[in-house]
Amino acid sequence: MKKRFIATALVAAMLIGTVLSAGGCSSESSDGKTHITMLQYKQEAVKAFEKMEEEFNATHDDIVLKIESPNDAMTVLKTRFIKEDAPDIIGIGGDVNFSNFLDAEMLMDISDFEGLSLIKQAYLDIGKKTENHGK
Repeated sequence: MKKRFIATALVAAMLIGTVLSAGGCSSESSDGKTHITMLQYKQEAVKAFEKMEEEFNATHDDIVLKIESPNDAMTVLKTRFIKEDAPDIIGIGGDVNFSNFLDAEMLMDISDFEGLSLIKQAYLDIGKKTENHGK
């Protein structure tokens, strides 16, 4: 279980770095900076994600990353999807909610994103195993 959590956190961190560095998802505000919002649901990882957010923001002047970790993240995420206010990046496990989001085509397919080549294949394989759709 601990190894799976660590692998999930690493995949999330690497995806944040690769997606953000390529300017994948984002919104530009009046301050001229690109603002990225991530919502993640692992309460045991809040401190790790706070540290990632702090380190990322300290090393990027033109991008502001905000990682949200609400107590009932899945309810918050579903509500944001309904309101068409989805975060740029989500950090969720491969549970039934993930499958439902895939089935409803609510998640962006990033399989052709060049930045994926920077991620170790073992981590990408974890993601493919959770899909259960063969996509």
